[in-house]
Parts: sequence; structure tokens; C-alpha cells
Amino acid sequence: MPRKLGETPIDQMPTFLKKLALVAGALAIPIIPFIIWGHDLQEAADAWQQSQSSPVVMAIVLFVLLAFDVFLPVPSSLVNTIAGAKLGILTGSLVCFGGLCAGAALGFGLAKMAGPAIKKRWLQDDDAMTLRQFADSWGVATLVITRPLPILAEAAVVLLGVQDLAWRKFWPPVLLANGGIAIAYAAFGQVAADHEWLVIALAISAGFPLLLTFLARKWLRARSQETPT
Repeated sequence: MPRKLGETPIDQMPTFLKKLALVAGALAIPIIPFIIWGHDLQEAADAWQQSQSSPVVMAIVLFVLLAFDVFLPVPSSLVNTIAGAKLGILTGSLVCFGGLCAGAALGFGLAKMAGPAIKKRWLQDDDAMTLRQFADSWGVATLVITRPLPILAEAAVVLLGVQDLAWRKFWPPVLLANGGIAIAYAAFGQVAADHEWLVIALAISAGFPLLLTFLARKWLRARSQETPT
């Protein structure tokens, strides 16, 4: 097919190939620093692993980071992986579980109290609209589905808080989802630390959830456009 004036080779690619290229590129981004600085990063990770930081101090710091995730640009998946690597599966899971639950409760409670002001501050208009439609269909299951997704996890908590969801309906899905997330990432972190590929594990735990969030947002928005208002 002849190329149109001003059209690039990328423009001529079929839609599915564009999406495939986008996904491949997004998956490669977290690995690029390791390819370039892999040796130095691995040495830094080994030195960090051998440091004598107090486990209690480490647990407190990680808990606080997760508890204030709604206010801070903290990649919770990365924090959870570090917790497993530094504290082990059991302690790391408990710290992550407590921090994730505290953070979710804080965002939900503030949204219930402040209502529209919190919604306007923390929710983009597109996210608010698509999540509202999704929540209308899935109810409190929205909390479980969005829990592993950065940005959307906090957005769902705030949205349902603004909609004045009861605490008794909020806790079961949040406890269930946070428990699974905490155990999975803590185990991932400990296995990575034991086998000395922590740098790759941290890159994956930071990048992959962001990719999932990107894809989920596109899917939600496409779904909201197909759903009659």
C-alpha cells in the first residue's frame, strides 16, 4: 500500500502491531537501567542487603511509606518487594499488609469526610467517570480488582469513599486483596534476594504494575464509551 503524504511507517502498522510494540516497549523500560548499569546496580543492591539497618526501623519506615501512599508518589509494589527482601516473607508480609490497609483506610476515611473536595484533588475527570461506571457494575469488587494497580487503587478508594460506601462493605475486599498482594510481593522480594537478582526484581515490581495500570485505564475508558449513559 503506498504511503500517504506525511505518514510515517508507524502510522502504516496494523493496530494490533502498534499495541504489541507499545507493550513490548513498556516491558523493556524497567530492564534498560539494568542492561546499562547492571554490574553497579547489583553491587549497590548487595551492599544494601548486607547493611546492618535495624529490622524494626526498616519495618517502621516501610509501613509509613505504604500508609501515606495516597499522599506520596510511592510505588507500593516496590516497597512491598523491598520488605520481603529485607524482612523476609512473614515479617515483610505483615508490615506490608498493615501499611496497605492503613493507607487504604486513610484515603477512604478522608474521602468520606471531605467528599467532593478530596475527589476533585485526587481523581482525574476521566478516571472518575470510568471508575464510577465500573463500580456501578462491579460494586465493592472494584476494590479487589484495582488494588494491585497504582493510581487506580487510590482512585477507587477515594471514589467509593466519596460515594459514602459503608465501612463494613469496605473492609472485606480490601483485607482480602491487601493480604494477597502483601504475601505475593514479599515472597517475590525474598526469593529475589536469596538468588541475587534483586535489582531485576525491583525493576519488574516498579514497572510491571504501571504497565497494567496503563492498559487498565485504556480498557476502562474504551468500555465506558461503549456503555450507554
